[in-house]
Amino acid sequence: MNEQRNKILLQLARKAIQNKLEKGEFEEINIDNLDISDSVKSLLREKNGVFITIRKKGELRGCIGTISEDELWRQVQKYAVFSAFNDPRFEPIKPDELPEISIEISLIKDIEDVRDISEIKLGENGVILDLKGRGGVLLPDVVAEFGLKTPEEFLDMLCKKIGVPAGSWRKGIIKKFSAEKIVE
Repeated sequence: MNEQRNKILLQLARKAIQNKLEKGEFEEINIDNLDISDSVKSLLREKNGVFITIRKKGELRGCIGTISEDELWRQVQKYAVFSAFNDPRFEPIKPDELPEISIEISLIKDIEDVRDISEIKLGENGVILDLKGRGGVLLPDVVAEFGLKTPEEFLDMLCKKIGVPAGSWRKGIIKKFSAEKIVE
């Protein structure tokens, strides 16, 4: 059942990007219009935060998401479009790039407060940092991608991402989460 859910989520993400490229606007595909079982629709209606990572030839091309929970089918489409067209680090995806990109969906689960950074399991947990309204998120994969060895390095990388000095995490609220990764 989860395999079918995952396949449909990846199709919805890709189709949302394709529709935006072809029509110039985001056009949500409603799962009620799809020929799928009620049990799969039920899985697609589960509420989670999501991050959509877009890669081109293995290199990061966009990654945007949310920890706010909403129905998966809706979140995946919305954040696929945001990742493809609104990540400020990259130019918007162009039509000729569509066949070259791969899509990864990270379902955000089990968000918990961190009292001591030793609670962060590198490679298993992502981190959320809140510095009085300024903050950010790093997915668990970042640890392996950048060869990070300690929770301090992980949190310092998040500080760099949000534009604050290394070590600023000591004055913030830290949360950890797990992520279920779905890849094309």
